[in-house]
Amino acid sequence: MERIKKELSAAPIVAEFIKRKEIVCSPTDTLYGVLGSSLSKTVFDRLYKLKKRSREKPLIVLFNSLERAEEMGVIFPGETKEKLKRIFPERLTVVLPLKESSPIKEITGRKDVAIRIPKDGFLIKVMELSHPLFAPSANTEGEKPAENCSECYRYFKDEISLCVEGETYGKPSTLVSLLNGKPKLLREGAFPFEKLLEVFGEKT
Repeated sequence: MERIKKELSAAPIVAEFIKRKEIVCSPTDTLYGVLGSSLSKTVFDRLYKLKKRSREKPLIVLFNSLERAEEMGVIFPGETKEKLKRIFPERLTVVLPLKESSPIKEITGRKDVAIRIPKDGFLIKVMELSHPLFAPSANTEGEKPAENCSECYRYFKDEISLCVEGETYGKPSTLVSLLNGKPKLLREGAFPFEKLLEVFGEKT
């Protein structure tokens, strides 16, 4: 497993691995993740196999902008997009519906997707140079997420050819369903749910 430091100058290197449909272990704006192109069914299948993860559990997709998510067939009900623009980039993951024509729907087989615009300039740059990213946590099912490249190697050995060394925030993102345009908390995390409710004009 090759290792590089997390710095903006390394973003093109990571982007090349992503474009080659390889999987990279890297810090995200929350925890360490295993990152791969969300435009590849091969990568999608490999991530589930690597993590020994149930297919019932969806993979988060990171985007560099809400506009890019929309291009990929993510539907923003009502004024959802305008409201999310007041929040993102942030440690918040939201579940939204997908168009029938979405390439993500074709790969995942799901009618919805959990998306985040990460609060991380390095990841944003990687995606600008490559693709939106599948980004599940860096661990096998039932184990604690990796906190560094050594732990990534312990989980995945040489199945992953590149690991980015760097710090993480140490908490998962807050997970919220916005399938009907109204926030429903699915998992508490790094972003206060109350702030989302304020933006969406919902009473706490």
